[in-house]
Amino acid sequence: MHMLYDKLPDITMKKGYIMVEQKSIYVNSFGRGRLLNDKGERILLRTKKAYELFFYLFHYREELVTKDDLVDMLFPDMTSERGGSNLHTTIYQIRKEFDKHGYPDIIVYKAGTYFINAQIKSDCEEVQKILMDMLTEESLMRILKVYDGQYFERDNYEWSEYLRNDIHSKIILGVKEAISLNKLSNMVLMQFLLVFKEDCLCDLELLDSILDQFNQSRDRLKVKKIINDAQRYWEINMLCTLPEEISKKYQ
Repeated sequence: MHMLYDKLPDITMKKGYIMVEQKSIYVNSFGRGRLLNDKGERILLRTKKAYELFFYLFHYREELVTKDDLVDMLFPDMTSERGGSNLHTTIYQIRKEFDKHGYPDIIVYKAGTYFINAQIKSDCEEVQKILMDMLTEESLMRILKVYDGQYFERDNYEWSEYLRNDIHSKIILGVKEAISLNKLSNMVLMQFLLVFKEDCLCDLELLDSILDQFNQSRDRLKVKKIINDAQRYWEINMLCTLPEEISKKYQ
């Protein structure tokens, strides 16, 4: 059971432990999770378990994560003793690799809980901040620049599913609202279509909005291409034809 606490500043005290300010770490969480040091260089961990452990602590960085939490998450089929031993080995591997990059004592254990002892920046946090306000062309382009797939999509961590769906849904809803208010140009809309192609083709409301904007600007070539792409998508993935309300409307 995680216990909530206020987000830690760069230099603070947590359960009597003095956290010394360190260089920042960048977590790339969209698509496949990656770790970058303050120079933009990859930090490579030895095992999938090591990556998942670190990303789990990142995901729950505003909560207290216990040893039992980590053992249950990483080694659910092992005994408590064996799982605990494997946990300590995995943490040692992480600490050893981060120490090479100048991040000593990267994972701290204090008062029964584990946490990351460093400043963390991430694409996820950047996008979440953007989504707090109405999308504009500029803010949507910032999202598209870092959005290389859904939150830990290729890693497919079970614990990341809720936030994965939440962020993705908010982006789609934000774009629908921006289109309805004529806040997006055709150029930016095409960039969005390239990155979120599957969403654009299967969500009829979104598809209709996109087609309507290109239709109003008399860009018939784009309308025809999007319709053709949508028809192929529905035949292959939905095993049915694109609803006539869309296909006939933009003939």
